[in-house]
Amino acid sequence: MNKKLKIIIPLIVVLIGAVVLISRFGNFTESNTTQEEEDYTPVEVHKVTVGTIENKIKINGKVAANEEIAVIPKAIGIVTNVNVKLGDFVEKGDTLFIIEQDDIAKNVEQAANAVQMARNGVAQAENGLETAKLNYKLNKEKIENAQLNLERIEKLYEEGAVSKNQLEQAQLAADGKNLEVLMGQVNQAEIAHRQAQSQLRQAEIAHEQALSGLGNTVVKSPMDGFISTLSVKEGQIATNSQPAATIVETDKVYIQINVVENIVNRLHVGQEVEVNVPAAFDDHITSTISYISPTTDIRTQLYAVKIYIDNSEQKIRPGMNGEVKLSMDTVDSAIVIRGDAVLDKEDKKTVFIVEDNTAIEREVITGLDTGDYIEIKEGLEEGEHIIVEGQHYVEDGGKVKVVRGD
Repeated sequence: MNKKLKIIIPLIVVLIGAVVLISRFGNFTESNTTQEEEDYTPVEVHKVTVGTIENKIKINGKVAANEEIAVIPKAIGIVTNVNVKLGDFVEKGDTLFIIEQDDIAKNVEQAANAVQMARNGVAQAENGLETAKLNYKLNKEKIENAQLNLERIEKLYEEGAVSKNQLEQAQLAADGKNLEVLMGQVNQAEIAHRQAQSQLRQAEIAHEQALSGLGNTVVKSPMDGFISTLSVKEGQIATNSQPAATIVETDKVYIQINVVENIVNRLHVGQEVEVNVPAAFDDHITSTISYISPTTDIRTQLYAVKIYIDNSEQKIRPGMNGEVKLSMDTVDSAIVIRGDAVLDKEDKKTVFIVEDNTAIEREVITGLDTGDYIEIKEGLEEGEHIIVEGQHYVEDGGKVKVVRGD
């Protein structure tokens, strides 16, 4: 073996040994590092804060129009004109359709003529009454004068100044029986006048009814709103057995929900609620309870609750499905944490807080539980850090490493 080989071989052996030692040391270091990492449990923490917790329930309901009126014509006849179509907006007093008027117009004319005749009859009766009264008055004055003259004639007769025939003529002139006949004529004239007035009132009523019938042939909108149904057409017969049209007022709508007896007494008019109508808008809106039925529905045995919603943009339509969130219980200024942070251990509830990278188990007393969040009455203080992820893998006094959270 030459001198160079004698030098190279020992160097190769030394290098191989060094590589083996470095490899073993590296494995040892990696093993120690892994062991150290295994001593820590990664966790997520939240800072304990004070806030408000509410227990809310969701109840589905239906949207209804603020007001809906079925238009039923009072007159029966053939429709001659239809001035609206389905979906039109109409104002109160707008003409919707017209029913044939010819026959009713003739009735109105006849009734007007009857009224005029009755008025003429009243005028004649008034004239007859005035004539009878005047005749009675004149004859009464005449008899009164005759009675005064009779007193004078009787004195003269006693004195022998006048004949018996003159006395008898004076007595006949002062006789009041004729006046009774004239009073009877006045009474008859008054009866005739009252009858004429009664006939006039009847004629006027008949005329008003005829005019009303004519007016009923022009069917008008009873309010502002949209035509939601329309069942009449020109040439068809309109009847009062079914609605010819339906008008809905939708500037304001309401959603009705029905609740059971153990909920209704926990609600009150004016209570704030959240409403969502998915077909109309993506997010919920805030409104208040406007009406709570005092009695149950005879069919469902549930209490109706109405929540009115502004619908000036006309996005919400009657019949849409809606959802109402009702707040059943509310606690203000409470310590509130995530519900899954609380662990059930035997007969107690516990949580884990983190102090100096150490998990500390803490027994707590809970209050209102909404499922997602829970009220802590005792056991936690504001500002502490509570484990909300990884709490099932730590134990009291164990080392932890916060990987997410406050």
